Amino acid sequence: MIQKLFLFAIVLPSFFPLWSEKPTFEYSGKAYDLSSGKYLYSDNHSEYFKNGIHRYSEIVYKNAEGKPFANKHIEFFPNAWAPSFVMEDFRDGYQEGAEVQDKSVRLFFKRKREDALEEKTYVPRSPAVMDGGFDHFVRSNWEKLSAGERMSFRFLAPVQLDDYLFAVEKIKDDTWKERKALYLKLEIDNFILKRLIKPILLVYDYKTKRILQYEGISNINDPNGKSLKVKIIYDYPKEILID
Repeated sequence: MIQKLFLFAIVLPSFFPLWSEKPTFEYSGKAYDLSSGKYLYSDNHSEYFKNGIHRYSEIVYKNAEGKPFANKHIEFFPNAWAPSFVMEDFRDGYQEGAEVQDKSVRLFFKRKREDALEEKTYVPRSPAVMDGGFDHFVRSNWEKLSAGERMSFRFLAPVQLDDYLFAVEKIKDDTWKERKALYLKLEIDNFILKRLIKPILLVYDYKTKRILQYEGISNINDPNGKSLKVKIIYDYPKEILID
């Protein structure tokens, strides 16, 4: 993703350093419309580690023709569950992100290029989870989740300048393309709202603890500025998935 970032001359907020080293690990996901099955876009991940710790990731989003249209930079260190990040869609200038400093977080977003940036700084309740930090939350609590424990947390939403109580729990153990997999359900933890908002369904590989499939609302918008509803199937280097 970092290579494409410079092609579009995107200026990141000053709290993100610019990096030049090669990625430690790369993988991608293909997103399909949840209703029609039409291929929509891919998200292409480059992960950077130092001393065995996932420091940051660069993600390039490409349309069905393979043209980049958005990027995201995520800083997982020192807070892997609620990382600082910024995402920008080149098509309309949509931007969202967060700057995490100690216990406080600055959330910010704008829907269109010409809009003023809206923001809010506050101290969220704990445990707080945000964006790609959810994967780290799952891995950190793997034993509890795989044993069937329902876990709640505050999910931070920059576009809402707020956080909401969410819960994740196991649906079942099963196979996914001949691999032993953990099926999870992520939903808003409110008796009334969860009847109105469909849960997000996720599949994780038991061996690698990496996500294999995602079904639900996307962080990518359609031409009308509405979030797409997608199924994303992830593809990893073969050596990662060898038993």
